[in-house]
Amino acid sequence: MSSVADDWETNPATQIKWGLSYIKGRYGDPCGAWAHSQDVGWY
Repeated sequence: MSSVADDWETNPATQIKWGLSYIKGRYGDPCGAWAHSQDVGWY
């Protein structure tokens, strides 16, 4: 998360930004992440 901002430990906005970037890179979008979770039972 530090790749997004130095305040990653205390700033929820930084954590959300990092999380959405992770989802985009791994699953394409939040719907893709949800579909994967439903298909295999984990994310």
